[in-house]
Amino acid sequence: MRCLALAASIVGLGTLTGCLAPTTTYRYSAYAPAVRPVPFDGRTAPAGTLHFEGTATNTWVQENEAPQIHDTALFIPRWTAEGAVLLAVSSHVELGVRAAYADYAWAQQTAVGTMPVPNAPASLGWGPEVRLSFPLDEQKRLALGLAGNFMSYQVPYAEWTLVNPAVAATGNPPCSPSAATCDGYSLVDTKSESHTVYSVGIYPSYAFGDRGRYGHVFALLGGTNGFANDGFTNQASNGSTVTSVGPIWIVGGGYAIGYEWFKASALVYLPMTDRSSPVEYGPGMMFTIGVNAPLWSRDESND
Repeated sequence: MRCLALAASIVGLGTLTGCLAPTTTYRYSAYAPAVRPVPFDGRTAPAGTLHFEGTATNTWVQENEAPQIHDTALFIPRWTAEGAVLLAVSSHVELGVRAAYADYAWAQQTAVGTMPVPNAPASLGWGPEVRLSFPLDEQKRLALGLAGNFMSYQVPYAEWTLVNPAVAATGNPPCSPSAATCDGYSLVDTKSESHTVYSVGIYPSYAFGDRGRYGHVFALLGGTNGFANDGFTNQASNGSTVTSVGPIWIVGGGYAIGYEWFKASALVYLPMTDRSSPVEYGPGMMFTIGVNAPLWSRDESND
């Protein structure tokens, strides 16, 4: 731990102390959606197909163990569950809608001293999505995929005010989401507000075997927006301090396989953030399972 290493380097230190957040007059927190790419493997379904899929995403955040005044203090879901319904209007284009859910029990804090969001609210979002795929050779082994969505989220947030500086200085563990007082702070307000997240990506892919019978590998270069807030401050705010930041670039790669109506894929990705970012993300993993329901058929062999 970075704080323990720092404490150990101080000559004459009798005991190692934990990391402490600044004792500011106000602390703000929120449960914001995780930074992640569009769950896409670079290949669209056949024309006339109604495609259903579900995705589980694991997100890792490096906790800020020595936050300073005005640093971000958010909760980010460790797991996010998503579902999408898309219609392949042609062999190259899918249009649909996506929804995302993250329970408060799946939350991880971005900084020491992040205050709970009372009543343990979930993170919810939904919005439209488009996917494109274009073969780059006659055998359709090489393809270029493009995807994007625009999702609206309800982001719950909380405002806390300092009432007992002596208690706040002790750096107690995180409190229960049902607490009205926590670590020397008292709850002032808790609400939710709408925020939007855009995500776009380029997904080149290469298929193995005749018509990709052995699946395909794909790469990812994407961009999305994340969130920040004024988590530790001495100035009151009329409402939330949550703001959008970005673009945050994402790189990754994965493997997908399909058989008749069934399709599955796995993706490993890395948001390009560091210690200077409001939230420092580590590698993430995404697992998707989908099924295809043909609605009509069309010969697009010459497309």
